[in-house]
Amino acid sequence: MWGLLGSSNKLTICFRETVMTSAGENTRDGDQDALSKARLPSVLIVDDSRDSVNILSRLFGNHGYEVHVAYDWARALETAKTHLPDIILLDLGMPEMDGIHLALLLREDEQLKDKLLVAVTGYADDMHRQQCEAAGFDYVLPKPVAWADLKSIIDRLWSKRK
Repeated sequence: MWGLLGSSNKLTICFRETVMTSAGENTRDGDQDALSKARLPSVLIVDDSRDSVNILSRLFGNHGYEVHVAYDWARALETAKTHLPDIILLDLGMPEMDGIHLALLLREDEQLKDKLLVAVTGYADDMHRQQCEAAGFDYVLPKPVAWADLKSIIDRLWSKRK
């Protein structure tokens, strides 16, 4: 089994026993430094629109991300606590509990408080952006969002966390 993992400066190809980089370095699987640099973040996608979740899930999955999905706040909280994703994409306009209140719950949880939170929403006006900032979101993306824009933001935010 093999996979391709990339960064902006070098390409890393992972084989069963060895990691070979475009810089000509060879390392064993046990070399956690080389592998952790190449690791893509895991993503939890939360939206009451199944179509939106399924499209984003497929895009992230096709690009090698570990993906988890939830269609409501309760399942989102349960999934986040179970899988501890690196990045959580939240819609703001969900029934029962909106994304802003869910973000506040996530920020209160000891295991989840430092996860990257990105709002992907149709509510991206100044008022909602201020609410998102107060709730602890790391970024707000207006819907519809192009894959290239979303991936660029995710890559930039994730690179700051590593």
